[in-house]
Amino acid sequence: MSRLIDLSCRVADVHHRYDEIHGFMFGVASFRLVVDALRGRRRRSYLECAETLRALRAECTDIEPTLAELAADGAAKTTEREIQKTLLSYLHALDQSMANLLVIFERLAQDENAYRESGTGGRSGFTSDKLRYDQSLSELERFGTRLNRLFANY
Repeated sequence: MSRLIDLSCRVADVHHRYDEIHGFMFGVASFRLVVDALRGRRRRSYLECAETLRALRAECTDIEPTLAELAADGAAKTTEREIQKTLLSYLHALDQSMANLLVIFERLAQDENAYRESGTGGRSGFTSDKLRYDQSLSELERFGTRLNRLFANY
């Protein structure tokens, strides 16, 4: 059980650092983007966020085999097996959310104006990618809610 708790804490740490980047882009902290634009360093901020997301995804890749091995070993309690399975799904959803956000940062860094312009169908590339990102966030939230319930009952 202690390995499961340790892995859960590692995943939570990755999620916390990812959430800071999400907040930078879409939260109240996005005001910093305006300041960066005035200073002429918005592109650099996008690239820094992209690099951090790549590093966080690499951490997910490092955690996944250990978590999968733990789940394959089997657990004595049904709830523990369910936590392991759900945590693995949560990790995959977290990685997918970070991958989708990474695409947004990379495209913003390449050519922000073109990326935000409306294309065919009246939707910009940014809007399309943001919708994909929002869907992955919904999936992440679903697994997170499930994990919270499982840990609360454990």
